[in-house]
Amino acid sequence: MGGAELTQQFMPEHEIIVTNLSLEHPFAVQSSGAALPFIDNAFDVVLTIDTLEHIPPADRQMFLSEMMRVANSYVLITGPFASPINHEAERLLDDYIFETTGQHYYYLAEHLEFGLPALHDTERQLIADGCATFTIPSGYTPRWIAMMLLRFSMAGTAQGRAANQWLEKLYNHQFYWIDHTEPSYRQVVIAAKDGSIEAIREIGNLFAVGKSAYGEPDFDHLLALWQTMSVARIFDAYEQKISLLQSQNEMMAANIKAFESGRFMRFMSTIHALRRHFEGV
Repeated sequence: MGGAELTQQFMPEHEIIVTNLSLEHPFAVQSSGAALPFIDNAFDVVLTIDTLEHIPPADRQMFLSEMMRVANSYVLITGPFASPINHEAERLLDDYIFETTGQHYYYLAEHLEFGLPALHDTERQLIADGCATFTIPSGYTPRWIAMMLLRFSMAGTAQGRAANQWLEKLYNHQFYWIDHTEPSYRQVVIAAKDGSIEAIREIGNLFAVGKSAYGEPDFDHLLALWQTMSVARIFDAYEQKISLLQSQNEMMAANIKAFESGRFMRFMSTIHALRRHFEGV
């Protein structure tokens, strides 16, 4: 629910049905997650990505219940969950975006308005519905806030889009496997309705293997990128000041020209008036 094209790219061999409040995505079913238009046990797996935090707290229980109802085997819920460090990280990011752009980022504003969901409440509801659950942390919060600050810094530069794509590749290559650790910004909650939770636990163990296989990441690339973006923003600021000064200079030159033209016309008008005066004497 609330899915996008990336889900299909990762699983091209599977049929994926996306539900959304809007019909922005092709083949999407327009529906509220709290009232899904499907029969019970309609899908093998029901997945929601970064959606629960955008639902008003009073509707979250019904949202989860609907996922459970239409799932046959597994329910996967991934997104940010509440913690003191996550709250401070989002507040810091919101302040930075507002200071640099003068606007609040829409999705982040909803997080702050509704509050992030509580992980224990989500797990408790799934267990109460008879599911076995397994949770994997995803996205080390200190690194998440650093990456987000970089992304929004680059968004204001001429090459921001390309730089952000490079940043995402760098993260996936160097940071992904070690980011499944606490304190974590996101959690992946897996509920086995009629499936084996042990199979999911085995998948979770792959992250520990990945940490050993890829080793510690090299932070020099991120540091160099941050320094480059900082210098770029300084140069952008200087260019804006130079452009403003040039505009002011052009305006001043135009005013001087207009003033001189007016003064010349007043001088000629005075000469003409004097000549008429003496001719009349």
